[in-house]
Formats: sequence, C-alpha cells, structure tokens
Amino acid sequence: MDGRVESIEIDLEELQQYGRRNSLRFHNVPLKKTELGSTDDKIVGLCKSLLGVNITVDDIDRSHIIGSINKYGNAQLICRFRNWKIKNSIFQQKRKLKNNPDKTVITEDLTQYRQYLMKKLNDARKRHEIDSFWTMDGHIFAKKTPEATKKFIGGMEDLSELFFF
Repeated sequence: MDGRVESIEIDLEELQQYGRRNSLRFHNVPLKKTELGSTDDKIVGLCKSLLGVNITVDDIDRSHIIGSINKYGNAQLICRFRNWKIKNSIFQQKRKLKNNPDKTVITEDLTQYRQYLMKKLNDARKRHEIDSFWTMDGHIFAKKTPEATKKFIGGMEDLSELFFF
C-alpha cells in the first residue's frame, strides 16, 4: 500500500509541474505600486530591454505579483505564457541578466518540492560539494564537477547518490 501511495504522490507532483510548463518567475523586478495592474507590460518591457526577446502582451496568458513589493522597490512576478515556445525563448536568454544592476533573475515556476530540492542543491554548491545545477523544462540536473556528466535529480534519493558516490 505504501508503494502505491508514494507512486500516486510522485504522479501528482509530476502533473503539478506539467501544469507550470508555460510559466516563469521574474525575481527582483523594479515595480511601483502604480504598475501593479500592468505586470504584462512590465514583463514585455523587461524581455525586450534586458533579453532582446520581442514579445507582445498577446503572448502572455496571465501575469501578477507574488507577495508584495519589498523595501527596495522590487517584486517577484509570475507569468504564464501562451505557449511553451514563447516561454522557452525567454528562458534561454536568461544568462543576459548576469551582472544587471537590478539583479533581476528568471527561474522556471517549480513545485514546492522541486524548489526544496533546488535549495538543497544551492546549499551544496555554497559548501563546494557540487559544481553546478540547473533546471530544464521543470527537470533538475546537477554536476558534481565541471567534467562530470549531468545527473537528473528527481528526488532526495538522487541527491543522496550525488553527494555520496
């Protein structure tokens, strides 16, 4: 019975992630209270100016703020794009955000469990236990050394294998 419950939980988590496949999170976006009703325009402007990706408001299904504007005037926005191709064209350009003055970052919209795994990987990288980690289409990958082959991280078992083998 425990095996079936675990299998159903895994299937549910996969389904939840699949529902997020067209969404991205934009972190540290400069935002004024007067712009709260125009997050679509803010994302279009950010994509054009910082990433060089020409999209229109019609490419966005929905966007909104998550949480509130922080004391520095920055916010986290979530955006669901009309299709995966649009989302992917933006996500592929995220490296252009390195060293931007606002420290704006783009991440995939991950389930709570996958966010937890990413936090564990980030902690491991800070301790120099792994070289790098990233997401691609909601899947998490990591490399122990720059020369190592990438390893799929689907759960805590994979993290344990990465650290102890």
